[in-house]
Order: sequence, then structure tokens, then C-alpha cells
Amino acid sequence: MKPLILNIERTKDKKFFSVLVKNKKARIVDEIGEQIKEVELVKNPKLLFHPEKLNLNKKYGTVWIYYPWRNTLVHSLNEKDFRLLRTSRNKNLITDSEQKKMEKFRVGIAGLNVGNPGAVCLALEGNIAMKMADNDVLSVSNLNRFRAGMCDIGLNKAVLTARQIWEINPFAKLEVFESGITKENIAEFLLKPKIDILVEEMDHLGFKVAIRELARKNGIPVVMVTGNGENVIIDVERFDLNPRLPLLAGYLRKDIIEAIKNGPTSLRGKIELSRDFMGVKYLRPRLVSSFSLVGTKLAGIPQIAESSFLRGAAISYVVRQIAVGAKVPSGRYYLCLDDALR
Repeated sequence: MKPLILNIERTKDKKFFSVLVKNKKARIVDEIGEQIKEVELVKNPKLLFHPEKLNLNKKYGTVWIYYPWRNTLVHSLNEKDFRLLRTSRNKNLITDSEQKKMEKFRVGIAGLNVGNPGAVCLALEGNIAMKMADNDVLSVSNLNRFRAGMCDIGLNKAVLTARQIWEINPFAKLEVFESGITKENIAEFLLKPKIDILVEEMDHLGFKVAIRELARKNGIPVVMVTGNGENVIIDVERFDLNPRLPLLAGYLRKDIIEAIKNGPTSLRGKIELSRDFMGVKYLRPRLVSSFSLVGTKLAGIPQIAESSFLRGAAISYVVRQIAVGAKVPSGRYYLCLDDALR
């Protein structure tokens, strides 16, 4: 499932590389000259004004990356220089010290529907280690908001997200839980090794509560971003700062928690609990009315791409702020496109 990093100075890697190249068995992408030019400019930006002084013959250690799901070989700079080049345009919006703090951070993402754009955005901005869990596969009805295509139908969403990230950063440290969060692996997901923050985006109400309780017990902060029509609601639970903080910072009513733990007695009950998990008064009227239409006029709770990508950006922003030590209090926050043009 992971890309293979080949150093053709090693006999074993060289033999495998030769097999792939022979008779054009794999597609080859070799733009190493452009990568060397770019990294030289990153290391000495003054050369932007004196391109004639660029040393394009400088020797760099390189590797070949084989992506088995694409049957493609890509020539790449070594990990250190690749990392420098790939994150160079983050500067100075993300400083070197902030980048280093992000690299020491481990994020757990439970639920890769909404979690997908959040995970990809985090991967684009840095080198954060991630655990990702989802037992669901991509379906056609996901293609109104999920950044994927028909060729990916039937693929596990956590696996698909990992592939997308590895295609951005072949050196990314990822752990994939294809079975999603279960009673058997919930502790392993949170604690072995312990994550620094949990992004919770699951549909299963019981596990939404259970994973929060375990995170609170172990001082792990939780971030959840919920679609609200075109808008998003951001919930932050700083269990690392306050181990007595109520779930959802008090926005989740105790009677709803008990109803979830007791289990809904019908599909209609489950749909209503999903609505009440956030609270009707916090949701846009059109979304609230949609819950009662599921099973009559709607086959599922509506979500749209605008909200999905906005949720991904919000997840990445909040996680990064916590990772670099910025002040991010517990609470509920609102990001509203509806208000942007008013």
C-alpha cells in the first residue's frame, strides 16, 4: 500500500528498479533537473536575480519513488532536500520553528469523509505524522464533495486519503486503520503511540462519545468541524488543558449523551440523535428541515463541496495553531460564508 523508496546504490533496489524500467513496465517521471534548480534557489534566493550563477551540475543525493497503485516511478530529491523544497513556499506564513513543531506533532483523524480534505490540507502544509481510521469505501454519492474520481470507487477512504498524501509527500509517516474505530482498536488508535490531537469526524454516534471520553481521560485535545449548509461549525475541546471539561465543551446535552449510549431504537431515532448531537438551534433551517426528509424525499443528510473544503481548511488551521502553541480555547466557533457578502 505504501510507495517504495528505492536507492539504486543498493543492489536489491537497483535490481527491482531495472525490472520496472525494462520493457517500459512502469511509467517514468524524471524531472530531477528542475527539482535541483528549485532547491538551489530555495537555498540561495539571491540567485533569483542572478540565474546565470545557478550551479545546475551540483551533485544531489536522489531516490526513485515507486507508486504501485499507479505503476509509476518518480525521480526525487532525497528526503531532507525534498522536505526543504516542498515546504519552501510556506515561508514566511509558516516559520521554520513552527514547521519543526508541526513535524513533532502526531494527529489522529477518525472519519475520512470530512477528514479527507483536513488530512490533505495538513499534508500540504507540513510533515505531520498521522493516524487515519475509516471503514467506509468511496461511493458515487460521495463524489459531490470528496476529492476523488470514478477510478477510486470502492476504495477504502482511509487508504484513498493515504495514497493522496503519499503522492504529495512519499516520505509521510502514516498509519491506516481500514476497519475504522472499533472497541478493539480505539485505545491503540489514541495511545499506541499516543496522538497529540484527535480530529473526530465519524458518523457512528456511540464512538463519537466513547472516543471523546477516552481522549479526555488521557489529556488529548479534540477538534471537530461540522457542515452547516454552506457554512461550518468548529468545536474545540482542550482536554489537555482541562481534564474536567464536559464533552463538546458543554454543547452536548447530558440527555443526548445518555440516549446515544443506550442506543437509538430505530433508524428515525438515529437520524434525530444525529441532528440533536449538534443541537437544532445551532444549525441552518434548511439543514434542520432536511433531517425529517431522510427516508421520504432524501436518501441521506445533505452535504456539499463548499462546506467540505471549508471544513478541511478549518481542521488544518485549528490543528496547526494547537501544534505551534497558539492560544486556542475550548468552545464552539462559526465560519459562515453566508455572512461573507453581507
